[in-house]
Amino acid sequence: MMRLDVRAALFLRRATRLGCALGRDARATAAVEAALILPVALTMLALLLYGAEAFDAQRRVTLTARTATDLITQTTPSYPSGTPSIAQSQVDTDLAFAAFVIQPFAASSLSMVASEVLVNADQATATVKWSEPYNGATARAPGSTITLPTGLGSGQVGNYFVLGEVYYAFTPLNLFTQLSAITLHDAIYLTPRTSASFNFLAGQ
Repeated sequence: MMRLDVRAALFLRRATRLGCALGRDARATAAVEAALILPVALTMLALLLYGAEAFDAQRRVTLTARTATDLITQTTPSYPSGTPSIAQSQVDTDLAFAAFVIQPFAASSLSMVASEVLVNADQATATVKWSEPYNGATARAPGSTITLPTGLGSGQVGNYFVLGEVYYAFTPLNLFTQLSAITLHDAIYLTPRTSASFNFLAGQ
């Protein structure tokens, strides 16, 4: 009977040791799995955050372009020489107001160009009549030709559009590594609402 009790005690001791060893092995395996999965999970999280932030920035770029163009097309023109005209200062004011739409992103990274274009006979291109930049952007050269979006010029020969273009230097969040800035862009064409076109009064 004593031999059986000793054998039973030895068996239980060995079983306990084996269970502890298996427990330690399970914890070690879990640690290795976590070490392998964690970088992938963090990378996926970073990509999700980068994508969400970039999507929000692009949406605000589009809203800014629409706001700037909409404000200019609704301007009440003056008639200093019998021709409906818009002052350079008015265009600058409209662009400055539109820049607020980009918040909470930094307006200092935003630039815009407002132009009026005349649809050409080919209905696929337009000629720039005047152009005004904002915050370091480059104005389009008067008399230059631009290609219109497909179908926009159909049936619009001789008509005018106000083109609002927005550029934003977007720098992603600095989570695990510093990423380079990318330029987000959008352009909106709208017809003038208060007159067929605007004569641009530079310097006024």
